[in-house]
Amino acid sequence: MVTLLAAALLLGGCATPPPPELGFVVREPVGLDPKILRQEVTGEWCFTQDIITVSLRPPWRVRLAQLAPAVTRAIESVPGANVLVDVSVRTRVEQYLLFQRTCSVVVGDAGRLE
Repeated sequence: MVTLLAAALLLGGCATPPPPELGFVVREPVGLDPKILRQEVTGEWCFTQDIITVSLRPPWRVRLAQLAPAVTRAIESVPGANVLVDVSVRTRVEQYLLFQRTCSVVVGDAGRLE
């Protein structure tokens, strides 16, 4: 029964979004001490949708902002960096006449863990 329901949801386009691809996230320091290479590094990942499609799309098929590509862009912007610490994240939605642009933005300190 559960398999039949899952197949029906997938065929109907009601699938859950893919999980984020973040390596790990901690709320408190865990003893890692990366060498900070650059502070206040920004990474951004955006996509654009026309306003008609956004208005007519059912809520369960909404396209969500993704943080993983924004984190990757922030880390890759600093040569030698492999970690982003003291990170803040936000989503920005820009409305225009016929389309909207949704962006994931991360800001943090890029560093290197050996």
